[in-house]
Amino acid sequence: MTVSMRYYESIRHKYPEAVSKDQFYQIAHISKATALHLLQNGLVPCKDTGKKTRRYTIRTDDIIFYLIDRELHPEVYHAPDRWYQERSGHYNSRVTYRSELTRLSEEERASFRKYMEDEFCQYGDLLTIVEVAEAIGYCDTSLYRWCNAKKLKSFNISGKFLIPKISLVDFLVSQYSFDITRKTWKHTLLIKGFLDRLDTIMLDPGKGFGYCRFAPQQGRLSSASQLPPPASAVSHRYRQ
Repeated sequence: MTVSMRYYESIRHKYPEAVSKDQFYQIAHISKATALHLLQNGLVPCKDTGKKTRRYTIRTDDIIFYLIDRELHPEVYHAPDRWYQERSGHYNSRVTYRSELTRLSEEERASFRKYMEDEFCQYGDLLTIVEVAEAIGYCDTSLYRWCNAKKLKSFNISGKFLIPKISLVDFLVSQYSFDITRKTWKHTLLIKGFLDRLDTIMLDPGKGFGYCRFAPQQGRLSSASQLPPPASAVSHRYRQ
């Protein structure tokens, strides 16, 4: 008998045929919030009485199956980023909102772009590295790396990067940006502001995304190609 088998057998002998939620999270060595996610989303079968106390009953064998399958497919049991934040009542610096952003529909992504345009409408059409760092909280090193890798489109003028505002928006609504695992608190709060607004709109469709009072009269830019390069940049190649 393997060590794992002996461990699972010890659980079966130590606990009754069915246990409570509190016993479940202790057996599985998980938090109460994670246990609630698993039970409420049907990832671990349970009997739900709907009562305020002793609401859930879970078969010990189902817990053992979960422990085994979790080793093989851990991604199946991950809770969304917002699950823990909403239950902790405070900001978690590791929240990324990756799953929520990736699941956005085309219409919702268009709304996300519009939201970001509104957030940066008070800035000029071209931003320096310092201005972008101040706006979204990332260090110069990260911004230079993204510019050099062409993840963040920019003008390189005598070694100095100038970033079109529309390119910054393009970056923030890109999958590459969604996948950043250690987002700054400024970036995270921008995303949270949109998701909270999106939730509000879903509840009340009449509350759309308003236009920025700082927006130029000629309207928004729809792509980086609409932005004319500065006069000093005419002889320099735009970094696509």
